[in-house]
Amino acid sequence: MNKTMLPDNDIDSIHPIQVVVRRTGLSADVIRAWERRYDAVSPKRSPTSRRLYSNDDVERLLLLRQATQTGRRIGDVARLPLPALKELLATDTPAPQYTETKRDQAQPPDMHLAACMTAVRSLDARGLEAALAEAALVLSTPTLLENIISELLRQIGDGWRIGDLRACHEHLASAQLRTFLGHLANHSNMHGNGPGLLVTTPMGQQHELGALMATITATLGGWNSLYLGPNIPSDEIAFAAIEKKIRVVALSISYPADDPRLPEALHRLRRQLPADSTLLIGGAAAPGYRLALDEIGAIYIPDLTSLSAHLDQLRSQPQ
Repeated sequence: MNKTMLPDNDIDSIHPIQVVVRRTGLSADVIRAWERRYDAVSPKRSPTSRRLYSNDDVERLLLLRQATQTGRRIGDVARLPLPALKELLATDTPAPQYTETKRDQAQPPDMHLAACMTAVRSLDARGLEAALAEAALVLSTPTLLENIISELLRQIGDGWRIGDLRACHEHLASAQLRTFLGHLANHSNMHGNGPGLLVTTPMGQQHELGALMATITATLGGWNSLYLGPNIPSDEIAFAAIEKKIRVVALSISYPADDPRLPEALHRLRRQLPADSTLLIGGAAAPGYRLALDEIGAIYIPDLTSLSAHLDQLRSQPQ
């Protein structure tokens, strides 16, 4: 993709990416993925190297968004000239007003999951980035998390265990998903007045993708989510919750399922939190610690749907 420096006298007619996001309804991640993967637009650079987009770029991105919403694949239309793109849209069925359910019906999740898995098998980081961005554009966020990302992680784990995939495949996918989910979590957390929820992984639990998905899920339910990152000691979790006056703490436990130190860490956290605090604990390895979860009165969360249901129930309870 060619990026040229912008003459100083032309800067006023060019838009920074924040403006383009607002005008097109596309996320910054989707826009950048379309640039890198498909050369959909070629923003110029300011003297300080900021991406700057022309009015034609904004129009083009709007048209490309409409094309994907009518069922076109971004790779098939990204490089079409503007006149050809407009003509194509004029002959396509106009995009309906999507509800979350209608979006999912428009493009089945399996197609996007297959694209993600193909990129992982090919060690194609940019391909995975683009496939995730395209899925985020046309699927509801709950469907994206449950049917694409959670299932992708399951398939990668299964492939690694049977020798069909290598550690490098898992690490590449984890790196891309960490960036993708981190951006999604940051951009979705707009509920400053909602009830507080602290999300993290306990000490020794390095895998954070489940915690990030829990953060996003809670935010969609109206919670003001505070994500601490992974591998946090019990003392620090308790301090943060007390300092921020948060009474609901969600922990993700992904691997290993037999850490002998973790039950005591959970008991320690329970002792340090206020008595009226609620502990929600899930993740692939959480069933391995069910005895400890029962002993501390934690609520076991088997999946994101269950998390949403429990959070809705907690919100409905009188404070």
